[in-house]
Amino acid sequence: MKGRSTVAVQYTQHAKDRMAQRAISEREVEAVLADPDVRYTDKKGNPILKAEVNGRQIKVVLAAGSDPPRVITVAD
Repeated sequence: MKGRSTVAVQYTQHAKDRMAQRAISEREVEAVLADPDVRYTDKKGNPILKAEVNGRQIKVVLAAGSDPPRVITVAD
């Protein structure tokens, strides 16, 4: 697995629901945040980060301008 994040991360209920539905752990999400392979923004300006973690391609969408990072949703 890639490096671990030392930043506190906030998760919306929607993100938690999607993580549970897709069996994606907080540790895997934080690995994407720490070392993304791809970064871009959606039309609302929300950062989208993607990385391969444990053999899975994981996508994390953050709230624009959030500090600490606030995860809106997660997909694989």
